Amino acid sequence: MTIKEEIAIKKPTIHDVAERAKVTPSTVSRVMNGSSLVKPKTRQRVLDAVQSLSYVPSRTARMFKSGKSGILGLVVSAQHISELVYNAGFQSLFKALTEKAHAEGYNLLIITSARADSDSFFDVIKSQAADGFIILSPSGSEVLASKLEEAGIPYVFNMKYSNKPEDLYYASYDDVEAGYIAAKYLLDLNHTDIRFIVGSINGSVISFNSDRIIGVKKAFEEYGLPFQDDSIVRVPGQMEESYDAIHQLMTAQKPTALMISNETTTVAALNYFYDYGYRVPQDLSVIGFGPADFYRRLRPNLTSVSFDIAWSSGRIVDMLLQRIEGVPVLPELPKKPELVIRDSTARRGG
Repeated sequence: MTIKEEIAIKKPTIHDVAERAKVTPSTVSRVMNGSSLVKPKTRQRVLDAVQSLSYVPSRTARMFKSGKSGILGLVVSAQHISELVYNAGFQSLFKALTEKAHAEGYNLLIITSARADSDSFFDVIKSQAADGFIILSPSGSEVLASKLEEAGIPYVFNMKYSNKPEDLYYASYDDVEAGYIAAKYLLDLNHTDIRFIVGSINGSVISFNSDRIIGVKKAFEEYGLPFQDDSIVRVPGQMEESYDAIHQLMTAQKPTALMISNETTTVAALNYFYDYGYRVPQDLSVIGFGPADFYRRLRPNLTSVSFDIAWSSGRIVDMLLQRIEGVPVLPELPKKPELVIRDSTARRGG
């Protein structure tokens, strides 16, 4: 019976590939595991055999050999699971994380519970056959991270949720610079009555937004102007709550410009402005923070402080894999954001 006839009645094995490529099974294994010790011509011959036989390596065999499950856990508390549905930034991040994980031979498993810091949630996490965890939930993340660290379970954050110097495991953006370039641009456009709308958890500003506020205050100081604490508007980040917060703000005050820290609240604000007849940017200018592609699709096209989702997802997965392998994760300089100027900002009085 020929190889082709055998393949018709059973799944191809590593030995089938080796026979077709005229190499040893160990050479096939090295090629499939990305080893650099295989000559290019031999590697191509193996890959051609893999393709022609439609060979799929056994995950069970890989798991047995490595002692790893090939699964990364994505930790999201129930109160933030809707972000994966409604928040464009989270959607982009989730897609990019999935693609990066798959490229590294891993699958993602979403794990959710009422609170990320609960003992029951930690028990659920420990019971999962995951090699490490990516924490996407700001609420309770510090407590959960402490428990994971104590248990020796590898984890990373998707962004900066804590100001503790030991919490180095996140994709580091320069959020101080993000706040600074947004505020400076509005000040350059002759706006001084500016409000910064930030996401909060139980009334407390999330750490990366605290850094952005530092940057905003720096820009105001350079102009010799104060930035009062009452210019910071805290919102929980859900669509309906954000809409109500914008309504309260615009009823009580009439700022000429808004900086909005997340996509969900930005959409809520634009909905409110449409409902109540405010024109952007004629009546007020708006700057968002997040993925540039999302803000490009809004009407008007929104000026935004953009973050590189592909870079951050790659950095997050790479850090986690380093921790899984026991490789030290070294601090790096924060990545600079970019101000993308579009149609939602205009000179005041211009």
